Amino acid sequence: MSLVVFHPSVAPFVQQAARAVHEAGRLDHFATTVCDEPDRWYRRGADALARLAGKDLAAQFRRRAVTELPAGKVRSDPWGELLRLAVGAVDRGGRATDLVWEWSELGFDRRVSRRLDRGLTGVYGFEHSSLFTFRRARELGLKSAYDVPAPESAFVHDLLARETAMFPELQTAYQRHTAVREARRLERRREELRTADLVIAASRFTRDSYLRAGLDPAKARIVPYGAPPPADAAPTAGTSDGKLNLIWAGTFSIRKGAHYVVEAWRRSGLGRHATLRVFGAVTLPERVLRPLPEGIELRGSIPRAELMPEYGRADALLFPTLCDGFGMVVTEAWSQGVPVITTDRAGAADLLRAGENGLVVPAGDSAAIAAAVGWCVEHRRELAAMRFAARRTAAGWQWQDYRQALAGVLREAGFFNPPLSS
Repeated sequence: MSLVVFHPSVAPFVQQAARAVHEAGRLDHFATTVCDEPDRWYRRGADALARLAGKDLAAQFRRRAVTELPAGKVRSDPWGELLRLAVGAVDRGGRATDLVWEWSELGFDRRVSRRLDRGLTGVYGFEHSSLFTFRRARELGLKSAYDVPAPESAFVHDLLARETAMFPELQTAYQRHTAVREARRLERRREELRTADLVIAASRFTRDSYLRAGLDPAKARIVPYGAPPPADAAPTAGTSDGKLNLIWAGTFSIRKGAHYVVEAWRRSGLGRHATLRVFGAVTLPERVLRPLPEGIELRGSIPRAELMPEYGRADALLFPTLCDGFGMVVTEAWSQGVPVITTDRAGAADLLRAGENGLVVPAGDSAAIAAAVGWCVEHRRELAAMRFAARRTAAGWQWQDYRQALAGVLREAGFFNPPLSS
């Protein structure tokens, strides 16, 4: 009697959920799309085509490595995601990629649903990729657990709509494209929510957004994501020119509050005293970014293994998100002894103690961002002292703690019944 855990990606929180079930002895298999399998035909073919084009895809595949589970527990179904990746490589506007994403995600869900049988105990899925599987599970008498990494979709949509109303220059053709599809996608997520027996959120912020949308409180549980292992010692932070060295990790986007950061740098001239290194995709429109303010450096996306030491070289992580279900970049930074500047709209702020392991600023406030950065510039010694508390925070809630807590929630909800001895 076991569970199927499934998600189109192999993101860290997805792998850790699957590992929690595996460590409890209840994982039938983990289903996903593309993962780093060097001996599979599609990987060899992709590498050959990349070499012909003078490109190296190895780093991209390494970002999709399954590191938390035995290979025999992983079932990959790469077709749809491979097409999405191929389209994304040539689609500059993102609209075609979005359409292929939806088609491939729903196809993945259908294929997972067809493989279910009554010998299972239940399924563990994630938002927008679980409805067909949840429906089939109900037909077979299986339980369904729904993991919601992000706040409720209508809440997020309304928040972003307010931002683009206040800042029309943020509006893009891609956003107009997705807006006309939002109602259908929102209804799919709501049906998944109604069909699930258990809903697991990583923070109070995320859970509460679903409660306001009508989620039965009896279904809801909170299991915060864990932190990577804390660094033995934090490297000396700061830049060679003595400026404050800040890091941004993840998409530089409206939702993460990136436009307020650009505004803060421009209005306050922060580039004279601080450098912000941005590691991640940039989705702000060019007309908002240009000219790029002094002190902001767009470094692009890099694998997590390369990102971790970059955290350690920073004085602080800047993460002024408008809406984030958790924000694993926060715990990643803490694990490297790096204090965090974030908002109360980051789920990880549940673990933040202002003045000890970071600073909290109001969401959507460029003046507050500038003031926080200014405080860090003027209080370098106090900021450096936070590095010890940051590491202690990471050490206090590791991924092992998350897995044990998640397994306990699933056991309590009957997903591990009958007992192993039966």
